Amino acid sequence: MSQRTANFLQQFRKLSALHITYLKYIGLWALDSDSSALSKCLYFVYNKFILIIMLVFMVTLLADICSNFDDLSIVTDDGCIFAGIVVVFFKVMIFQIRREQIVRLLHETIDGCDQLCKFPVGGEGEILNKYLLLCRVTFYGFSTLAFFLVIALLFLVPVEDGELPVRARYPFDTTKYPWHAIGFFVEACTVSVGLTAIIGMDSLHTNLCNLFLVQLGILSEHFKSCSSNGRRNGIDELDDLNTARCEMSSSTIEERNREKDNRDRGGFVERFRRSIRNHQRLLAIIGDFNKVFSAGMFVQMLSSTSMICLTGFQAALVMGQSSNTYKFSIYLAAAVSQLFYICWVGNEVMYQSASLTQSQWLSEWTDELSAKTGRLINLSMIFSKRTLNLKAGFFYVLSMETFIAILRGSYSFFALLSTMQSEGDQ
Repeated sequence: MSQRTANFLQQFRKLSALHITYLKYIGLWALDSDSSALSKCLYFVYNKFILIIMLVFMVTLLADICSNFDDLSIVTDDGCIFAGIVVVFFKVMIFQIRREQIVRLLHETIDGCDQLCKFPVGGEGEILNKYLLLCRVTFYGFSTLAFFLVIALLFLVPVEDGELPVRARYPFDTTKYPWHAIGFFVEACTVSVGLTAIIGMDSLHTNLCNLFLVQLGILSEHFKSCSSNGRRNGIDELDDLNTARCEMSSSTIEERNREKDNRDRGGFVERFRRSIRNHQRLLAIIGDFNKVFSAGMFVQMLSSTSMICLTGFQAALVMGQSSNTYKFSIYLAAAVSQLFYICWVGNEVMYQSASLTQSQWLSEWTDELSAKTGRLINLSMIFSKRTLNLKAGFFYVLSMETFIAILRGSYSFFALLSTMQSEGDQ
Protein backbone atom coordinates (compact mmCIF):
# COMPACT_ATOMS: atom_id res chain seq x y z
CA MET A 1 0.00 0.00 0.00
CA SER A 2 1.40 3.41 -0.96
CA GLN A 3 1.89 6.15 1.59
CA ARG A 4 -0.67 8.30 -0.24
CA THR A 5 -3.35 5.60 0.01
CA ALA A 6 -2.56 4.97 3.67
CA ASN A 7 -2.89 8.70 4.33
CA PHE A 8 -6.34 8.82 2.74
CA LEU A 9 -7.51 5.91 4.89
CA GLN A 10 -6.14 7.68 7.95
CA GLN A 11 -8.11 10.79 6.98
CA PHE A 12 -11.29 8.68 6.85
CA ARG A 13 -10.55 7.45 10.37
CA LYS A 14 -10.02 11.01 11.61
CA LEU A 15 -13.24 12.19 9.99
CA SER A 16 -15.19 9.37 11.63
CA ALA A 17 -13.58 10.24 14.97
CA LEU A 18 -14.73 13.85 14.47
CA HIS A 19 -18.31 12.70 13.97
CA ILE A 20 -18.14 10.69 17.18
CA THR A 21 -16.63 13.68 18.98
CA TYR A 22 -19.71 15.70 17.98
CA LEU A 23 -21.86 13.13 19.75
CA LYS A 24 -19.56 12.94 22.78
CA TYR A 25 -19.68 16.67 23.47
CA ILE A 26 -23.48 16.77 23.48
CA GLY A 27 -23.70 13.76 25.78
CA LEU A 28 -25.05 11.21 23.30
CA TRP A 29 -22.14 8.79 23.07
CA ALA A 30 -19.84 7.34 25.76
CA LEU A 31 -16.49 8.23 27.25
CA ASP A 32 -13.36 6.22 26.44
CA SER A 33 -12.76 3.09 28.49
CA ASP A 34 -9.69 4.62 30.15
CA SER A 35 -11.71 7.53 31.61
CA SER A 36 -12.03 7.77 35.38
CA ALA A 37 -15.04 6.36 37.23
CA LEU A 38 -16.11 9.88 38.29
CA SER A 39 -16.00 11.13 34.69
CA LYS A 40 -18.11 8.20 33.54
CA CYS A 41 -20.63 8.81 36.33
CA LEU A 42 -20.93 12.52 35.50
CA TYR A 43 -21.22 11.76 31.79
CA PHE A 44 -23.98 9.25 32.53
CA VAL A 45 -25.94 11.96 34.37
CA TYR A 46 -25.25 14.41 31.52
CA ASN A 47 -26.50 11.87 29.00
CA LYS A 48 -29.77 11.25 30.86
CA PHE A 49 -30.31 14.98 31.37
CA ILE A 50 -30.05 15.63 27.60
CA LEU A 51 -32.42 12.77 26.80
CA ILE A 52 -34.96 14.03 29.36
CA ILE A 53 -34.80 17.58 27.96
CA MET A 54 -35.48 16.26 24.45
CA LEU A 55 -38.33 14.09 25.73
CA VAL A 56 -39.90 17.03 27.62
CA PHE A 57 -39.77 19.16 24.47
CA MET A 58 -41.47 16.41 22.45
CA VAL A 59 -44.24 16.07 25.04
CA THR A 60 -44.91 19.83 25.14
CA LEU A 61 -45.11 19.96 21.35
CA LEU A 62 -47.52 17.02 21.27
CA ALA A 63 -49.64 18.64 23.99
CA ASP A 64 -49.89 21.84 21.96
CA ILE A 65 -50.89 19.88 18.86
CA CYS A 66 -53.62 18.03 20.77
CA SER A 67 -54.99 21.17 22.44
CA ASN A 68 -55.20 23.04 19.09
CA PHE A 69 -56.22 20.17 16.87
CA ASP A 70 -58.95 22.21 15.21
CA ASP A 71 -56.49 24.91 14.06
CA LEU A 72 -54.69 23.66 10.96
CA SER A 73 -52.04 26.40 10.95
CA ILE A 74 -50.98 25.60 14.55
CA VAL A 75 -51.04 21.84 13.99
CA THR A 76 -48.83 22.08 10.90
CA ASP A 77 -46.50 24.59 12.58
CA ASP A 78 -45.97 22.28 15.55
CA GLY A 79 -46.09 19.19 13.36
CA CYS A 80 -43.07 20.00 11.20
CA ILE A 81 -40.92 20.61 14.31
CA PHE A 82 -42.35 17.51 16.02
CA ALA A 83 -41.60 15.30 12.99
CA GLY A 84 -38.00 16.50 13.01
CA ILE A 85 -37.39 15.97 16.72
CA VAL A 86 -39.01 12.52 16.65
CA VAL A 87 -36.59 11.22 14.03
CA VAL A 88 -33.66 12.76 15.94
CA PHE A 89 -34.75 11.13 19.19
CA PHE A 90 -35.33 7.76 17.50
CA LYS A 91 -31.88 7.80 15.89
CA VAL A 92 -30.31 8.88 19.18
CA MET A 93 -31.83 5.83 20.89
CA ILE A 94 -30.48 3.57 18.13
CA PHE A 95 -26.99 5.03 18.61
CA GLN A 96 -27.34 4.61 22.39
CA ILE A 97 -28.45 0.98 22.20
CA ARG A 98 -26.22 -0.14 19.30
CA ARG A 99 -23.13 1.97 19.97
CA GLU A 100 -20.74 -1.01 20.14
CA GLN A 101 -22.16 -2.48 16.94
CA ILE A 102 -21.69 0.85 15.15
CA VAL A 103 -18.06 1.14 16.30
CA ARG A 104 -17.35 -2.43 15.21
CA LEU A 105 -19.04 -1.82 11.86
CA LEU A 106 -16.94 1.29 11.32
CA HIS A 107 -13.71 -0.58 12.08
CA GLU A 108 -14.68 -3.49 9.81
CA THR A 109 -15.53 -1.14 6.94
CA ILE A 110 -12.24 0.78 7.13
CA ASP A 111 -10.32 -2.49 7.58
CA GLY A 112 -12.05 -3.79 4.43
CA CYS A 113 -10.70 -0.80 2.50
CA ASP A 114 -7.29 -1.46 4.02
CA GLN A 115 -7.35 -5.09 2.89
CA LEU A 116 -8.24 -4.07 -0.66
CA CYS A 117 -5.45 -1.51 -0.82
CA LYS A 118 -2.81 -4.04 0.22
CA PHE A 119 -2.83 -5.35 -3.36
CA PRO A 120 -2.94 -2.15 -5.42
CA VAL A 121 -3.66 -2.16 -9.12
CA GLY A 122 -3.57 1.61 -9.60
CA GLY A 123 -6.34 4.13 -9.05
CA GLU A 124 -7.01 3.36 -5.37
CA GLY A 125 -5.75 6.77 -4.26
CA GLU A 126 -7.97 8.62 -6.72
CA ILE A 127 -11.06 6.70 -5.57
CA LEU A 128 -10.29 7.35 -1.90
CA ASN A 129 -9.60 11.02 -2.53
CA LYS A 130 -12.87 11.47 -4.43
CA TYR A 131 -15.08 10.10 -1.67
CA LEU A 132 -13.03 11.68 1.12
CA LEU A 133 -13.62 15.07 -0.48
CA LEU A 134 -17.33 14.27 -0.82
CA CYS A 135 -17.53 13.35 2.89
CA ARG A 136 -15.83 16.58 3.94
CA VAL A 137 -17.92 18.83 1.70
CA THR A 138 -21.23 17.34 2.85
CA PHE A 139 -20.21 17.30 6.52
CA TYR A 140 -19.18 20.95 6.64
CA GLY A 141 -22.02 21.95 4.32
CA PHE A 142 -24.70 20.35 6.52
CA SER A 143 -23.01 21.72 9.65
CA THR A 144 -23.29 25.24 8.23
CA LEU A 145 -26.92 24.67 7.27
CA ALA A 146 -27.67 23.38 10.79
CA PHE A 147 -26.07 26.48 12.33
CA PHE A 148 -28.28 28.81 10.30
CA LEU A 149 -31.33 26.68 11.11
CA VAL A 150 -30.66 27.05 14.86
CA ILE A 151 -30.45 30.83 14.42
CA ALA A 152 -33.63 30.87 12.34
CA LEU A 153 -35.64 28.72 14.76
CA LEU A 154 -34.59 30.50 17.95
CA PHE A 155 -33.91 34.11 17.03
CA LEU A 156 -35.52 35.01 13.70
CA VAL A 157 -39.07 34.02 14.63
CA PRO A 158 -41.29 37.02 15.42
CA VAL A 159 -42.81 36.53 18.88
CA GLU A 160 -44.98 38.65 21.10
CA ASP A 161 -43.87 39.60 24.59
CA GLY A 162 -43.47 36.54 26.76
CA GLU A 163 -43.90 33.97 23.98
CA LEU A 164 -41.37 31.27 23.16
CA PRO A 165 -39.79 30.90 19.68
CA VAL A 166 -41.32 27.44 19.23
CA ARG A 167 -44.97 26.90 20.11
CA ALA A 168 -45.38 24.44 22.99
CA ARG A 169 -47.69 23.86 25.96
CA TYR A 170 -46.04 23.73 29.37
CA PRO A 171 -47.70 23.07 32.77
CA PHE A 172 -46.73 26.61 33.86
CA ASP A 173 -47.10 30.15 32.57
CA THR A 174 -44.16 30.76 30.23
CA THR A 175 -44.90 34.49 29.97
CA LYS A 176 -43.61 35.08 33.51
CA TYR A 177 -40.14 34.88 35.00
CA PRO A 178 -38.47 32.39 35.67
CA TRP A 179 -40.76 30.04 33.73
CA HIS A 180 -40.09 31.84 30.46
CA ALA A 181 -36.33 31.31 30.91
CA ILE A 182 -36.88 27.65 31.71
CA GLY A 183 -39.06 27.16 28.63
CA PHE A 184 -36.56 28.95 26.41
CA PHE A 185 -33.71 26.84 27.83
CA VAL A 186 -35.59 23.62 27.03
CA GLU A 187 -36.24 24.73 23.46
CA ALA A 188 -32.76 26.16 22.83
CA CYS A 189 -31.09 23.07 24.31
CA THR A 190 -33.25 20.65 22.32
CA VAL A 191 -32.89 22.48 19.02
CA SER A 192 -29.11 22.92 19.38
CA VAL A 193 -28.44 19.40 20.63
CA GLY A 194 -30.89 17.84 18.18
CA LEU A 195 -29.33 19.46 15.12
CA THR A 196 -25.80 18.72 16.32
CA ALA A 197 -26.83 15.12 16.97
CA ILE A 198 -28.38 14.65 13.53
CA ILE A 199 -25.26 16.09 11.89
CA GLY A 200 -23.01 13.71 13.82
CA MET A 201 -25.22 10.65 13.30
CA ASP A 202 -26.02 11.22 9.64
CA SER A 203 -22.40 12.11 8.86
CA LEU A 204 -21.24 8.85 10.44
CA HIS A 205 -23.94 7.00 8.50
CA THR A 206 -23.01 8.55 5.15
CA ASN A 207 -19.31 8.15 5.90
CA LEU A 208 -19.90 4.40 6.10
CA CYS A 209 -21.88 4.53 2.85
CA ASN A 210 -19.06 6.39 1.10
CA LEU A 211 -16.60 3.76 2.32
CA PHE A 212 -18.86 1.15 0.71
CA LEU A 213 -18.58 3.10 -2.54
CA VAL A 214 -14.80 3.20 -2.12
CA GLN A 215 -14.68 -0.59 -1.78
CA LEU A 216 -17.00 -1.12 -4.74
CA GLY A 217 -14.89 1.19 -6.89
CA ILE A 218 -11.64 -0.53 -5.93
CA LEU A 219 -13.22 -3.98 -6.35
CA SER A 220 -14.28 -3.04 -9.86
CA GLU A 221 -10.69 -2.09 -10.71
CA HIS A 222 -9.38 -5.30 -9.16
CA PHE A 223 -11.72 -7.50 -11.19
CA LYS A 224 -10.73 -5.72 -14.39
CA SER A 225 -7.04 -6.20 -13.59
CA CYS A 226 -7.17 -9.92 -12.87
CA SER A 227 -6.05 -10.95 -16.34
CA SER A 228 -2.45 -10.91 -17.47
CA ASN A 229 -3.23 -8.19 -20.06
CA GLY A 230 -5.11 -6.03 -17.57
CA ARG A 231 -2.35 -6.46 -15.03
CA ARG A 232 0.32 -5.65 -17.59
CA ASN A 233 -1.47 -2.51 -18.71
CA GLY A 234 -1.74 -1.33 -15.13
CA ILE A 235 1.92 -1.96 -14.50
CA ASP A 236 2.88 -0.09 -17.66
CA GLU A 237 0.75 2.80 -16.46
CA LEU A 238 2.50 2.90 -13.11
CA ASP A 239 5.91 2.28 -14.64
CA ASP A 240 5.89 5.22 -17.03
CA LEU A 241 8.82 6.92 -15.33
CA ASN A 242 10.79 8.06 -18.36
CA THR A 243 9.42 11.59 -18.23
CA ALA A 244 8.51 11.78 -14.53
CA ARG A 245 11.58 10.20 -12.87
CA CYS A 246 13.30 13.54 -12.40
CA GLU A 247 10.21 14.87 -10.60
CA MET A 248 9.75 11.91 -8.29
CA SER A 249 11.57 11.27 -5.06
CA SER A 250 13.29 7.95 -4.46
CA SER A 251 10.66 7.03 -1.84
CA THR A 252 7.87 7.58 -4.41
CA ILE A 253 9.65 5.33 -6.90
CA GLU A 254 10.01 2.66 -4.23
CA GLU A 255 6.30 2.86 -3.47
CA ARG A 256 5.45 2.44 -7.16
CA ASN A 257 7.78 -0.55 -7.35
CA ARG A 258 6.13 -2.13 -4.31
CA GLU A 259 2.73 -1.66 -5.97
CA LYS A 260 4.03 -3.46 -9.08
CA ASP A 261 5.39 -6.29 -6.93
CA ASN A 262 2.00 -6.68 -5.23
CA ARG A 263 0.25 -6.80 -8.58
CA ASP A 264 2.57 -9.56 -9.75
CA ARG A 265 1.61 -11.88 -6.89
CA GLY A 266 -0.27 -14.94 -8.09
CA GLY A 267 -1.96 -15.72 -11.36
CA PHE A 268 -5.44 -15.02 -12.63
CA VAL A 269 -7.13 -17.57 -10.37
CA GLU A 270 -5.54 -16.27 -7.19
CA ARG A 271 -6.26 -12.63 -8.00
CA PHE A 272 -9.84 -13.39 -8.99
CA ARG A 273 -10.40 -15.49 -5.87
CA ARG A 274 -9.04 -12.71 -3.69
CA SER A 275 -11.46 -10.24 -5.28
CA ILE A 276 -14.38 -12.63 -4.66
CA ARG A 277 -13.42 -12.90 -0.99
CA ASN A 278 -13.32 -9.12 -0.69
CA HIS A 279 -16.74 -8.93 -2.35
CA GLN A 280 -18.16 -11.49 0.09
CA ARG A 281 -16.79 -9.52 3.02
CA LEU A 282 -18.45 -6.36 1.71
CA LEU A 283 -21.77 -8.20 1.34
CA ALA A 284 -21.57 -9.24 5.00
CA ILE A 285 -20.66 -5.72 6.15
CA ILE A 286 -23.57 -4.12 4.28
CA GLY A 287 -25.89 -6.79 5.72
CA ASP A 288 -24.77 -5.76 9.23
CA PHE A 289 -25.16 -2.10 8.27
CA ASN A 290 -28.79 -2.66 7.29
CA LYS A 291 -29.50 -4.48 10.56
CA VAL A 292 -28.18 -1.53 12.57
CA PHE A 293 -29.55 1.43 10.58
CA SER A 294 -32.58 0.08 8.71
CA ALA A 295 -35.14 0.99 11.40
CA GLY A 296 -33.73 4.50 11.78
CA MET A 297 -33.84 5.05 8.03
CA PHE A 298 -37.46 3.87 7.91
CA VAL A 299 -38.46 6.47 10.51
CA GLN A 300 -36.39 9.00 8.53
CA MET A 301 -38.39 8.29 5.37
CA LEU A 302 -41.74 8.69 7.17
CA SER A 303 -40.56 11.79 8.99
CA SER A 304 -39.16 13.36 5.81
CA THR A 305 -42.52 12.97 4.08
CA SER A 306 -44.23 14.80 6.95
CA MET A 307 -41.52 17.45 7.34
CA ILE A 308 -41.42 18.39 3.65
CA CYS A 309 -45.21 18.50 3.40
CA LEU A 310 -45.85 20.47 6.61
CA THR A 311 -42.89 22.81 6.17
CA GLY A 312 -43.88 23.57 2.58
CA PHE A 313 -47.43 24.27 3.74
CA GLN A 314 -46.21 26.61 6.47
CA ALA A 315 -43.83 28.38 4.07
CA ALA A 316 -46.76 29.05 1.73
CA LEU A 317 -49.00 30.07 4.65
CA VAL A 318 -46.62 32.68 6.08
CA MET A 319 -45.56 34.09 2.72
CA GLY A 320 -44.88 37.78 3.21
CA GLN A 321 -43.80 37.45 6.85
CA SER A 322 -40.05 37.67 6.19
CA SER A 323 -38.77 36.08 9.41
CA ASN A 324 -41.13 33.12 9.31
CA THR A 325 -40.41 32.68 5.61
CA TYR A 326 -36.67 32.43 6.34
CA LYS A 327 -37.32 29.95 9.12
CA PHE A 328 -39.42 27.55 7.08
CA SER A 329 -37.37 27.98 3.91
CA ILE A 330 -34.18 26.94 5.72
CA TYR A 331 -36.02 24.10 7.44
CA LEU A 332 -37.41 22.87 4.12
CA ALA A 333 -34.00 23.13 2.43
CA ALA A 334 -32.41 21.12 5.26
CA ALA A 335 -35.07 18.39 5.09
CA VAL A 336 -34.92 18.02 1.29
CA SER A 337 -31.11 18.15 1.03
CA GLN A 338 -30.66 15.61 3.83
CA LEU A 339 -33.12 13.21 2.20
CA PHE A 340 -31.63 13.75 -1.26
CA TYR A 341 -28.07 13.00 -0.17
CA ILE A 342 -29.02 9.84 1.72
CA CYS A 343 -31.02 8.54 -1.24
CA TRP A 344 -28.30 9.52 -3.73
CA VAL A 345 -25.64 7.59 -1.81
CA GLY A 346 -27.94 4.55 -1.64
CA ASN A 347 -28.55 4.84 -5.38
CA GLU A 348 -24.80 4.93 -6.05
CA VAL A 349 -24.29 1.78 -3.98
CA MET A 350 -26.95 0.00 -6.05
CA TYR A 351 -25.46 1.20 -9.35
CA GLN A 352 -21.84 0.33 -8.54
CA SER A 353 -22.71 -3.08 -7.12
CA ALA A 354 -24.65 -3.88 -10.29
CA SER A 355 -21.68 -2.80 -12.43
CA LEU A 356 -19.40 -5.40 -10.80
CA THR A 357 -20.72 -8.00 -13.26
CA GLN A 358 -19.36 -5.95 -16.16
CA SER A 359 -15.99 -5.58 -14.39
CA GLN A 360 -15.80 -9.34 -13.94
CA TRP A 361 -16.53 -9.86 -17.62
CA LEU A 362 -13.78 -7.36 -18.53
CA SER A 363 -11.25 -9.42 -16.57
CA GLU A 364 -10.66 -11.30 -19.85
CA TRP A 365 -11.28 -14.63 -18.17
CA THR A 366 -11.57 -16.21 -21.63
CA ASP A 367 -7.77 -16.06 -21.87
CA GLU A 368 -7.52 -18.22 -18.75
CA LEU A 369 -10.02 -20.94 -19.59
CA SER A 370 -10.01 -23.89 -17.20
CA ALA A 371 -12.43 -25.76 -14.96
CA LYS A 372 -11.25 -23.76 -11.95
CA THR A 373 -11.69 -20.45 -13.79
CA GLY A 374 -15.19 -21.45 -14.86
CA ARG A 375 -16.21 -22.25 -11.30
CA LEU A 376 -14.84 -18.93 -10.06
CA ILE A 377 -16.67 -16.98 -12.76
CA ASN A 378 -19.95 -18.74 -11.95
CA LEU A 379 -19.48 -18.09 -8.24
CA SER A 380 -18.66 -14.42 -8.76
CA MET A 381 -21.65 -13.93 -11.07
CA ILE A 382 -23.95 -15.46 -8.44
CA PHE A 383 -22.74 -12.99 -5.83
CA SER A 384 -22.92 -10.06 -8.23
CA LYS A 385 -26.52 -10.85 -9.17
CA ARG A 386 -27.40 -9.87 -5.61
CA THR A 387 -27.58 -6.09 -5.95
CA LEU A 388 -26.49 -4.34 -2.78
CA ASN A 389 -29.22 -2.20 -1.23
CA LEU A 390 -29.21 0.18 1.70
CA LYS A 391 -32.58 -0.49 3.28
CA ALA A 392 -35.02 1.62 5.26
CA GLY A 393 -37.19 -0.98 6.98
CA PHE A 394 -39.04 -3.53 4.88
CA PHE A 395 -40.72 -1.01 2.61
CA TYR A 396 -38.01 1.37 1.39
CA VAL A 397 -34.69 1.05 -0.41
CA LEU A 398 -32.51 4.16 -0.41
CA SER A 399 -32.52 5.25 -4.06
CA MET A 400 -33.50 8.18 -6.24
CA GLU A 401 -36.80 6.44 -6.98
CA THR A 402 -37.55 6.50 -3.25
CA PHE A 403 -36.60 10.19 -3.10
CA ILE A 404 -38.99 11.05 -5.95
CA ALA A 405 -41.74 8.91 -4.40
CA ILE A 406 -41.40 10.77 -1.09
CA LEU A 407 -41.54 14.14 -2.85
CA ARG A 408 -44.69 13.05 -4.68
CA GLY A 409 -46.27 11.85 -1.44
CA SER A 410 -45.34 15.10 0.28
CA TYR A 411 -46.86 17.15 -2.52
CA SER A 412 -50.08 15.12 -2.35
CA PHE A 413 -50.40 15.83 1.39
CA PHE A 414 -49.50 19.48 0.75
CA ALA A 415 -52.28 19.79 -1.83
CA LEU A 416 -54.74 18.15 0.60
CA LEU A 417 -53.80 20.55 3.40
CA SER A 418 -54.06 23.55 1.07
CA THR A 419 -57.55 22.45 0.04
CA MET A 420 -58.61 22.01 3.67
CA GLN A 421 -57.24 25.47 4.52
CA SER A 422 -59.09 27.08 1.59
CA GLU A 423 -62.36 25.43 2.61
CA GLY A 424 -61.83 26.53 6.20
CA ASP A 425 -61.28 30.17 5.13
CA GLN A 426 -64.52 30.13 3.17
